[in-house]
Formats: sequence, C-alpha cells, structure tokens
Amino acid sequence: MVGTHTSQHVPPSSASPTVAVVGSGPSGCYVAQFLSKTWPDSEITVFESLPAPYGLIRYGVAADHQGTKGVVRQFDRLFTRGGIRFAGNVTVGRDIDFARLAASFDVVVLATGLPGDRELDVPRDPRARVVGAGALLRALNGFPRHGLPRAPLGSRVLVIGMGNVALDVLRLLSKDSADFTGSDIDDEMLAQLRPERPATLDVIARSGASQAKCDAAMLRELIALNGVDVAVSGLDEKDSGPVADLLRGSAAPARDEASRTRVTFHFGLVPESLTTRHGRTVLTAERRADGARVEFAADTVVTAIGFTHGAAHDDGCPGPDWAGDHVYRVGWLSRGAQGTIAQNRKHAQQVVSAIVGDFEAGRIQAAKPGFAGVAGLLAHRVVGFGDWQRIEAAERSQARPGRCRRKITDLDQMLALATGAR
Repeated sequence: MVGTHTSQHVPPSSASPTVAVVGSGPSGCYVAQFLSKTWPDSEITVFESLPAPYGLIRYGVAADHQGTKGVVRQFDRLFTRGGIRFAGNVTVGRDIDFARLAASFDVVVLATGLPGDRELDVPRDPRARVVGAGALLRALNGFPRHGLPRAPLGSRVLVIGMGNVALDVLRLLSKDSADFTGSDIDDEMLAQLRPERPATLDVIARSGASQAKCDAAMLRELIALNGVDVAVSGLDEKDSGPVADLLRGSAAPARDEASRTRVTFHFGLVPESLTTRHGRTVLTAERRADGARVEFAADTVVTAIGFTHGAAHDDGCPGPDWAGDHVYRVGWLSRGAQGTIAQNRKHAQQVVSAIVGDFEAGRIQAAKPGFAGVAGLLAHRVVGFGDWQRIEAAERSQARPGRCRRKITDLDQMLALATGAR
C-alpha cells in the first residue's frame, strides 16, 4: 500500500462510530471537521478519487481567486494534526463497492458534488462546438481528466448563463496574461484555448437583469478589467437591483482598438436551437419581450447553466442505491448546484447535527470496523495525506514566475511523486 501519514491513524473507539466521507471538497471536509470536534476519538476517513484533495476548491474555484482557495489551509490541519485519514486515489463504486463501504462504516457521508455540466436542452447539430463551463474552468485549473479538446475557442465566444460560473468564464477569457499573477492557472492550457483574448463575448440570459443570479461583486470585477468594454441589450427601464445598476453605469460604445474585448449582455432571450453555418456555431433564440427570433454566430458556445451528477454509466457517481439508514448526503449532491463555500459549511453543520442526533437516539450503533473493513481491497492504491504533500511540494517548487504553483496534470506523474519514485 502507498504510504499514509502516521498521524492519521486513530484506532476506532467503542464510544464513537466509524465514519466514511466520500469526497474531499469543502462539504466533505467541513463534515469531517465538525464530526471530529464532536467525536474526537472517532475514526474518520475521507475518500477521494484523485491523488489530490479538495475537489471544488482546487479545480472548480477560478484559478485567479486564490483568496477563496485559501480555505484549504484549515483543512490541511485536519489531516496533519486532526487525526483524520485521507484516502486518495480511491474511487468508491469502482475500487470499493458501495455496499462494502456501507457495511464497513457506521456512518457514510456522500459529498461527491455535481461534476457534470448540464446540457442545453435544445435541438443541436452534432458539428456545433459547445463546451461546458465547468469543464472549461477545470481545464484552466489543471484538472487531470477534463476531456476538453485543446483547440482555440476562437475570437467570438458565446456564453449561455448569467450566474457566477458564467462570470468566471468571461473574466478568465478577458484577462491579460499579466493579470494572472499570483494564480495557479494552467498556462499551457490557457495558451492553447485562448492564444489571444476573444474580440467579442456575447452573454445570453433567459431572465431580465433584475433576476440575474450572479453576485454584483463578480460583475464589478469583470467590468473593472483593462481592455474590456461592456454593452447590454434587453435591459428594461423597470429593471432594478445591483446588476442592472452596474450595467447601466458601465455600458459604453465600443472603442476602435483591436486588442480590446467587447462583452455584451443580452437579457430576456430563450435559446431554441444550435446549428452550424460556414464553420461557426449558430444559436437561435426567442426574444421574450416580443417573440422575435435572433441569431448569434460564434466560434464556440460555452454553456453555464448548471451541473449534474455526471454520466449515468459512471460507477463512481452516487446512484439511488447509495442509500441506507446511516447514509447521508451533503453539499451540492444533496441540494443542487447552488450556494457558496460558506453555504456548504452551513449545510455541513446541519448534516452533522442530524448524524449526531441519530447516533444519540440509538439509530446508529458504533459497531463496524471502519477503514480496516476495506483496507484489504486497496493494496497499492491509497494516497495518504503525506503522499499528497509530496505532490504539492513539487507543484510549488515548479511554479513559474508570478504563479503560486504549477499543477501536475498527469495522474501517473502524481502517483510517482506520491510514492517517492520521482
């Protein structure tokens, strides 16, 4: 078995249940944190399919938002000093059958999130170039299995959606390379997907500006970028709120400068179809105000309309049979793709309260062996937290000037570093 950090091994106690947390993103780590405070003598194991922990924080939070990513420092202490085991490179559903996991732990918490981009439900030409915003952000974040073609997105990009994820896409595509100082952006992927900043970015929103779901602070950050001009259509005089006010105050005529990016927000448009014409992808949409149809031609369409559990054939995605009296769901997997990391923390507290209540009421017994019940299935597979720290040290030591790390995207290289082979 690949080495594990010695401080993680806490013998199970008859006084507290053994706990398996599946997923090491913020929701899973918060659950582990709160349970360890309630039951300091309990054996808690956090399983993660990748050799690297922290899921959404490492690969979902935009690479230029390092302040948000800083929450991992408190999670580091969970694994180095908190007595919690990190079991990386283990996919529940493939490496461990879920039924075996549930039979080995008194409590199982599913915190796998929603990894798949929701597809736009309109007729679509198979030749249309459409990518999901989640896949795009993961690619720019150095995710090993993003599956995104490395072809340039083009000079004209269409973004469907008006949430914070859409604004992440707009900002990352609009920024000058120098503006990524301090980030951990995957520079190679950025250069391949965006060799030059797009000339135009059109944003399609079904709702009006008053109902826009993005945070005003995120929109303000985009508007403040050098080299970005903002325009808006479909902004009704009755629209109110911070997003509408920001756009009214920021819209300006385009400047005749080739190096600038024009970002145009289009409100009140309902997508109807995606076709192709002259090598471009064409979106046809209906204008809600008058029923008129409008078209947008783009090199690439990016959908930022939500997330799903992932592919139905993926054994690692929790199915309806991943259930039981001692099985709980937390975070996006439980309540859908909404809420910030702070809201995930609050939800984790609520789930932990339910777990503790069930244990105190006798609905959960402290009787199962915990990690010992599955360890025999995981020979030569597990990446412990100490192993991850070797990977992280290599990423930081290889950081380019102006970057905080250079993420390793090759899984074999990550595992070689974890085992000390490199």
